[in-house]
Amino acid sequence: MNIETLLRDLAETYSDELFGEHPEEFHRAADLTVTSGLVFSSPDALEWFTCDDVPVGTHPVHVGVVRRQDAERGRELALVIMALVPFAEPEVIAEAEFEDAFEDYQPLGPDLGFLWDDTAMGALRFDGPRPKAFPDLDVFVTHVEAELATADPTGRMPSWVDVTVDERTGANVLAFPVNAGAAGCYEARDADGRLVALLFTAS
Repeated sequence: MNIETLLRDLAETYSDELFGEHPEEFHRAADLTVTSGLVFSSPDALEWFTCDDVPVGTHPVHVGVVRRQDAERGRELALVIMALVPFAEPEVIAEAEFEDAFEDYQPLGPDLGFLWDDTAMGALRFDGPRPKAFPDLDVFVTHVEAELATADPTGRMPSWVDVTVDERTGANVLAFPVNAGAAGCYEARDADGRLVALLFTAS
């Protein structure tokens, strides 16, 4: 089994329950450097839940995308409705059970979702060392919005932006365009209880 087959199977299984619609495209977005627990939230969420037990290291992130026309802005939107962070081979993940990691409301959007760990969040929002290019969160959000509004040479709008915010650890933020008010985090564990993937949703 390859990763795209896994993504399509997960979308088919969980679309109605978790996403509300079916992804039209699947992409490997970028690698996410993880030094602490993971969060999928709006940039300035007042409350959030951290998905812990995540292996420290750099992990690929795969996304499911729907494309919509934004009549008000006169351009296309490439909206992310699911993101998978695998820690095992696709066939292992396919056999795992996915369970809601927090069963509570996690604010997201309305237009942006950030996948970041506690280190990256701290660098932009709290007491972590500030990245020189982004003295505060507002400057960072403005940068991300500008990048997401810039089409590639074929005229396609991007569905993610990857920005390193902590040079010491390599911690980065993957920012996605979303049209959602809440995020979900679903843990996939094998028969021995080992975490083999995290599935994040925007709904």
